[in-house]
Amino acid sequence: MTRLPKTGNRKPKTWACYLFLVIAFVLVCGCGKKLAPIPPDAVLPAAVRDFRLTQEGDALVLTWLFPKENLLGQPLTQIQGFRVLRAELKGLEPALPYPEEFTLLADIDLAYPRMGEVRGEAVIYRDHNLSPEKRYYYRVAAYDQEGYPGAWSRTLSHTWGTPPRAPQDLKAAPGDRIVHLAWQPVSQEQNGRPVRDLAGYRVYRRSGEAPWLLLHPEPATVPAFQDVSALNDVEYTYMVRALRRVGPDLIESRDSATRTAMPEKRTPPPPVLNLVAVAGERGVELRWDPSAALDVAGYRIYRRQEGEVKFILLPPKLLTRPAFLDELARHGRIYYYYATAVDNSRRANESIPSEEAGISY
Repeated sequence: MTRLPKTGNRKPKTWACYLFLVIAFVLVCGCGKKLAPIPPDAVLPAAVRDFRLTQEGDALVLTWLFPKENLLGQPLTQIQGFRVLRAELKGLEPALPYPEEFTLLADIDLAYPRMGEVRGEAVIYRDHNLSPEKRYYYRVAAYDQEGYPGAWSRTLSHTWGTPPRAPQDLKAAPGDRIVHLAWQPVSQEQNGRPVRDLAGYRVYRRSGEAPWLLLHPEPATVPAFQDVSALNDVEYTYMVRALRRVGPDLIESRDSATRTAMPEKRTPPPPVLNLVAVAGERGVELRWDPSAALDVAGYRIYRRQEGEVKFILLPPKLLTRPAFLDELARHGRIYYYYATAVDNSRRANESIPSEEAGISY
């Protein structure tokens, strides 16, 4: 039998095995501080949709839509509420707050939303606790039923200052496809101090219960505005807000009193052309060219007898054809006629008289 020579390395192999067991134990059992485990089936919400920050009256208003997906891009199946964080920094210019400067402003639990307002998929939160000469920063995240927040929204910010006073004595005068608006100029802030940084005015309009629509992207620099986008026979409601420029942002006043106006067509159709009067067996036959205006609803015929001063309207109803038979005419008399066109507007605008057509019947 051949003996294997002694190698003298058995002890190193024993240490290698021991080291392997220690590493395996550490990997299995872990070391250091243990973190609260997240359930493996908890898939957190993605970021909220359409996150916006605006200013209305005495508040900064945050709005957003529910997220539709989780962080894996799958349809979201559970959401318990939203957390709103806020940071405030002195000064008006934008800066970048440190994460620790954000504090919890609101916890909106969808099961019992005591804070904020939920309208379907939209959430609205109004922050009234504001101080002048500061800039406020906001972030929002949805959280699941275990309270774990998902992805945070982008950070939005806005400065704050005392709003100007609301415009007074708003007037709205309707015209033909136009509404003329005017109001008193604003010279004070809401606290009564003179406003030295007035940036202009914003004019809002709505029809019925529709949302308010801003009529112009740039502020009006004078206390007057002409709404040339108005349609005839539609009733509109108007409201105006004054603007202050505070740092890089604009701050609106409260709403002015509202005024309503309904534009209406006031331009009459063109006059009737080529009116002709011909004696017939049953009376005086009148004919004229059809009006080229597309909105003509009908025609009117006026007549006076020789010696009379005023013309009288013959048929009380509108004539829908460019012809008329005057059966009331009497033989042996001289008559004068003219025709007009009437449009289909609410005012029933009437054209100027046509040229007169005379006949001895």
